[in-house]
Amino acid sequence: MESIKFIQPFILPIGLLLAGFVTAWIFNRIIYHKLKRITDMTSWTADDIVLKILKKYITLWLVIGSIFLALETGVFPEAFTEPANKVVLVVFVLSLATATASLVGAIISSYTRRYNNQFFNLGILMIIVRGLIVGIAILILLQTFGMEITPLLGALGVGSMAAGFALKDTLANFFAGIQILMSRQIQMGNFVRINSGLEGTVADITLRNTTLVDRSNNTIVVPNAEMAASTIVNYSIPNNILRVKVDCGVAYNSDLEKVEQIALETAKYILKTVDGAVSDFKPNLRFHSFNDSSIDFTVIMQAIDFTSQHVVKSQYIKLLKKRFDENGIEIPFPIRTILKGD
Repeated sequence: MESIKFIQPFILPIGLLLAGFVTAWIFNRIIYHKLKRITDMTSWTADDIVLKILKKYITLWLVIGSIFLALETGVFPEAFTEPANKVVLVVFVLSLATATASLVGAIISSYTRRYNNQFFNLGILMIIVRGLIVGIAILILLQTFGMEITPLLGALGVGSMAAGFALKDTLANFFAGIQILMSRQIQMGNFVRINSGLEGTVADITLRNTTLVDRSNNTIVVPNAEMAASTIVNYSIPNNILRVKVDCGVAYNSDLEKVEQIALETAKYILKTVDGAVSDFKPNLRFHSFNDSSIDFTVIMQAIDFTSQHVVKSQYIKLLKKRFDENGIEIPFPIRTILKGD
């Protein structure tokens, strides 16, 4: 009887603990799998991410909740329950912060994967995000336990300012990198030119710099702060097709109808036969000015990308010169006549 009287006050706390463990077991074995089947039926990926991450934390929270309720039954002495409650609170807050950080990290990772892996080296960003969330949780705990955090916040503020000045260039590149990655105005494989004159194909985009490979196969590493502040010409957006302009001039005594016919026939032939030309494009010609020694015109064609334009233009100039020579059409060079006075 004495043993029964001794155990009787602990029946409720033990029952609460068992209920917590049983509920956690039911969640893992039954509820989770039912929820998993539901999330698998949806096209939205975020619900799968949330469920996968929360699975391990929900089990912990159910057990922590049962421990807290058991401590609140009044069976245990205050000298035990007070520190035990603090431990339970610390474990819960830190696990909640860790779960939140994991969720944010997973959502960011899932978001970036939708953009064909254009985001690289996000590890430092994830560390910063998780550090901020866990740091906020620690500050909340310190304030809950009666510690004055105002001086600590002041010290953190001064330290952050000092670190900001010391890492000014690094932080500028970091946030510029985020801006470039999020805007998606520059992507891997694009051929770009910045206002400093540097140009090349985008080979890599990180949170610190952007790597270009120029036409001589040289690697150019441009800090992201410079990229963000530059005027950028992207030759690959909205597509890689590029207009090819060839300027030329003929003598004033030329038959312009014949000039137009030969120039367009030559352009059509080049577009059909030269690799890198847009074969189904209809070329056009416009006469535009009376120059000192020639009537000038421009022929418009198309190339499939930035590099191909040079081949198309070169082949066209060679063939056009040959066709003009065969038909007696003169491409004059500048002549200045000096008249001597009496």
